[in-house]
Amino acid sequence: MKTVRMSGGAASQYKPPHPERTARRFLDELMNCDAIFGEFPNRAAMLKTIEMQQKRERRSTDWKACVGHPSYL
Repeated sequence: MKTVRMSGGAASQYKPPHPERTARRFLDELMNCDAIFGEFPNRAAMLKTIEMQQKRERRSTDWKACVGHPSYL
């Protein structure tokens, strides 16, 4: 997985090259500091990662899909 790290402010302007298989997370969501964008090899791998996160206790630094999927919005 290819990752890109940037400040929270710059993340609002970032347009990933493959948004359908890109997810983002913040290192600290309360402070909205550095954002990490992860480009997965395919959409299925990204969705599986998000699905596995949902099976555990909620954390604020979970991956969130850049392009909405109805069950992950």
